[in-house]
Amino acid sequence: MRKAAVSLIGVLCCTAILALAHDPRTTAKDFSHGLKIEGAGDLNLSYKAMHFNVATYKRMQEDGQFRARMNSGVWSNIGAAEAGFDVILGDQALPRGKYTLGLSIDAQDAFSMVFKGADKTVQAPMKVTSDNPEFPYLTFAIYPTDKPDIFVLEGRCGKYRGTVDLKVPYLAEHTHAAPKN
Repeated sequence: MRKAAVSLIGVLCCTAILALAHDPRTTAKDFSHGLKIEGAGDLNLSYKAMHFNVATYKRMQEDGQFRARMNSGVWSNIGAAEAGFDVILGDQALPRGKYTLGLSIDAQDAFSMVFKGADKTVQAPMKVTSDNPEFPYLTFAIYPTDKPDIFVLEGRCGKYRGTVDLKVPYLAEHTHAAPKN
């Protein structure tokens, strides 16, 4: 009985310490963005809105080994993507399916969206600008354009803004065969 009481007190103390150590104001928040197309399905992105850290980013630019570790570790799994229909990101086809969502960043500030599936990895390069207002957290958005089958997937973090065209072949102009009488 005494052992059980001591064990219980130990567990409660550890739980209390962990609860006090975890500050929800300092952890990455969960976000999601999506696109729903009637008759085709949904495209959903869910991810951790990580804080931009200037010192870490500079180190990543200068240290190739550190950059490789960050790209294969932290940045390779920032969330999930579920495509209920085929899409084309830039010039890369992303078939319908479930993917791990990630980013890849090189030493010259070239960013790519990375989608890892069970049997396929798709890496879609983004057009990046760095003369933007500071954005403290990673965020993504999907915007419509003047074309019915093309959207823009935007990612922002720090002073960086990356975009890639997101085409939905299902929405492309097409013709229907005339009904036979």
